Amino acid sequence: MDDRQKIQKLFLFDLWCTRKLCDLLERSDEFEDKPACIAFLSHIVNAQKIWFHRVIEFEVGEPDTWEEYPVDELRRVAKKANRKWMDLVADHEVDLDTEIFYRNTKGVGYQNALWQICHHLIIHGQHHRAQISLLLRKSGIDPPPIDYIHYTRSNRSSQQN
Repeated sequence: MDDRQKIQKLFLFDLWCTRKLCDLLERSDEFEDKPACIAFLSHIVNAQKIWFHRVIEFEVGEPDTWEEYPVDELRRVAKKANRKWMDLVADHEVDLDTEIFYRNTKGVGYQNALWQICHHLIIHGQHHRAQISLLLRKSGIDPPPIDYIHYTRSNRSSQQN
């Protein structure tokens, strides 16, 4: 498996996690921290959209970092953002080592390789999903198993059937 395929696997993992949490939140009754869980999931998707804008250099403004989506819309928005990243990484004319020059939300300029930005997005998502898991546990709700190893096991068992 080459680097492109590995990064794509990570983006698939990221989307799988979002779907698992959306499923749980759609099924769950209201609880005190449910809005915060939805806000964190929305933020993960918004970060992917913002970074895609930075990498592709759109002239339009970036999405709001904390714009919230209804939980039933989150799945669609996440899939759309994920598809853009999957297609970009799959494009063999795109060099994953290309340095991307961008400005953060405070206007400070930086540069990172495209592969580093991809890894950042996956790790950023896991960071906030860990926060969601803590909020769920605090509310007496068992979070779904969304560690990477669970993803690989579930995909392996579904491929063997």
